[in-house]
Amino acid sequence: MINRKIRFTVYIVFAIVLLATYLVKDTENSIQLPTLGSIPQFEFLDSDGKLVSKEHLLGKVWVADFIFTTCTMACPVMTGNMNLIHKAFKNNDEVRIVSISVYPEYDTPEVLKEYASRYNANTNRWHFLTGPEENVKLVIKNGFKMGDYEDIIFHSEKFALIDQNGNIRGYYNGMKTDDVKTLKKDMKILLRGGA
Repeated sequence: MINRKIRFTVYIVFAIVLLATYLVKDTENSIQLPTLGSIPQFEFLDSDGKLVSKEHLLGKVWVADFIFTTCTMACPVMTGNMNLIHKAFKNNDEVRIVSISVYPEYDTPEVLKEYASRYNANTNRWHFLTGPEENVKLVIKNGFKMGDYEDIIFHSEKFALIDQNGNIRGYYNGMKTDDVKTLKKDMKILLRGGA
């Protein structure tokens, strides 16, 4: 009789754990990320001197930030945190990282190539981009909507998460570890096909 009660209790506990696991998994799959805007057409040079445009990134989940290589304040921390994302998704061909220079007259493709090498960046998946200042201003003002688009050297410390269709799905403080952790989770939602 006691064995039957114990067995019944074990079955009930197992059923509750199984149900709880299903509910948690179902909740994760139903998380909806907001659509905060869309990225306009752009075309910049990468650290290899190749053109990279919005079309190159369509179909990929990507994270973007604005930096410059001579920055000694926020940029090293931001690029270090971006490198954590790069490493976490290094084997996932559906992910790209994009760092756009806000000091394009100095940050030539050659300078960006050297900067990328400091972080052991795979520049096929982490694009360090430069281009005319006016083009950088336009993509900040008309797309990313972060930072000072009049004087772009005063860039944002935010990372932007962009989905496979070129829509902004979130902003995250690139200086804060907790925000970077949340960003990684949100990237996984988009990669699983979440909205």
